Amino acid sequence: MDELLKSMGRLVVRMYRILVPVDGSEPATRAVKEAVTIAEGKKEAEITLIYVSPSPVYFPFYSMVGPSLDADVKEVEEKEGNQMLESIIEKESKSAKAKFHKKHLYGIAAQEICDYANDTKMDLIVMGNRGMGAFGQVILGSVSNKVLHLADCPVMIVK
Repeated sequence: MDELLKSMGRLVVRMYRILVPVDGSEPATRAVKEAVTIAEGKKEAEITLIYVSPSPVYFPFYSMVGPSLDADVKEVEEKEGNQMLESIIEKESKSAKAKFHKKHLYGIAAQEICDYANDTKMDLIVMGNRGMGAFGQVILGSVSNKVLHLADCPVMIVK
């Protein structure tokens, strides 16, 4: 029991580097707000918002049409992703004392989120749950469920 309490105390003390995957959904918005709450009172707190766009490689149609479509799709994704990240940062940084960062990646969401969190030694991942229920998660797979199992750091799922 003492070991568990020490571990929990370490988490409370060290949770100053928080990664929040965002996709524009309401659950992601709630996760950002929860991360801001967790970061309150910690002078060195940093919140990194990460947005993962599916890589055009995963859509064979794009490559059949031509490489220019790949570039166009990536440009649009880059612009929209960065606008979303900037909008969240602008809104949340008004009331939060934490320092915000943004990262836009391409690939499979769960894998990119975990790789980034592991590579940058994040203390915590805070993310929303789509609330699809057991059936939807079995059929489609759940990014939050995959992150929960793949991440090296603690993961908080916000409903």
